Amino acid sequence: MPFDQLLRDETRQYLLRGMLWLSSASLVLLWVTLLSLLFSPHLELDFVRVMALVLPFSLLCLAFIGLYFFRFRHSGFHNWVYGHLLAMVVGWLVVMWMLSHGGASMLTAVETLCDILMLLMAIALFPSLRLTIAAVFPLLLLSAYFRFELMPESWLFNLVRTFCLAVLLLSGREIIYGWFRKAVRRDAEKRKLLKHFRKMALVDGLTGLSNRRHFDDILEQEIRAASRTGHSLCLILLDIDFFKRLNDSLGHQAGDDCLRRIGKLLGSTSRRPRDLAARYGGEEFAILLPETSLAGAEEVATKIARLLTQAAIPHPDSDVGSAITVSQGLVKWQAGMEAVPLLAAADEALYEAKQRGRNQFRVASISA
Repeated sequence: MPFDQLLRDETRQYLLRGMLWLSSASLVLLWVTLLSLLFSPHLELDFVRVMALVLPFSLLCLAFIGLYFFRFRHSGFHNWVYGHLLAMVVGWLVVMWMLSHGGASMLTAVETLCDILMLLMAIALFPSLRLTIAAVFPLLLLSAYFRFELMPESWLFNLVRTFCLAVLLLSGREIIYGWFRKAVRRDAEKRKLLKHFRKMALVDGLTGLSNRRHFDDILEQEIRAASRTGHSLCLILLDIDFFKRLNDSLGHQAGDDCLRRIGKLLGSTSRRPRDLAARYGGEEFAILLPETSLAGAEEVATKIARLLTQAAIPHPDSDVGSAITVSQGLVKWQAGMEAVPLLAAADEALYEAKQRGRNQFRVASISA
């Protein structure tokens, strides 16, 4: 996956979790503030008016939390996050405006709440600069306006305070976002390495086909699938004729080149998503053909022989001809058959093809 796409996905997931955390923190902070003010002897609030504001705000936060945990996280992401954030910011601005009616005695409370909320929002939304600015700056400006209304003579201090808070939040956001990008990049590199190691563990290094381990795993899976669905499953085992003589006459480098070319040829015959060509061991290969009839497997075997004839890979010491040929054993899976007897039947058919002169395929005889 490209780094930019991975960064977008991680940003999306973090913003959802950040909004969940922000909603939960806002809910707790809102009710703690309310209870503190209701029991304050120095401030008289209209209880009905306060509840008319607090209850919808609380339901909004609870609704987002509920939707998150009920797995509506992947639909309408931008609408949910942007809409909920807008409602939260407006709700907190209304709360602050209501508290500002308490006069100078509420200045400390309003500024403290604004500072806490700005810090919470900066942490929760830092992957998105636009969301951070949209959430933080209205609260910052409201706090500055409230202080200016109450203490106009200290406008310079208010201006410096507001500017320093803005710089602090934005510079802190940049630092954290830089760490975030590095973490995502390291994760992308780890995923790439893990994918590479998995490929190395499942692919034969010489031919590029699946190795024996991967083949055995897929064979078990396809047998279970065939048992469950009742679909046909065919297997071809093939062996290069007189391969040892090729190594003896032309050298092991020529033998390796031959294996690579045959691996490429077999890969071209297994084009369907579930078809699997594998190096079974040495000069022996296997082709697994799910949902393929025996007639279809015979067509594949015939095609392999035809492609080898066209390739004309030299073999000066073969009793069959001057080019590389293969012997093939075909078998169709029968209900209840496990992997070991299926492979044994294919191997027996391969042995029969060799006994009958090589450069041909034989079909295993299995009673249904």
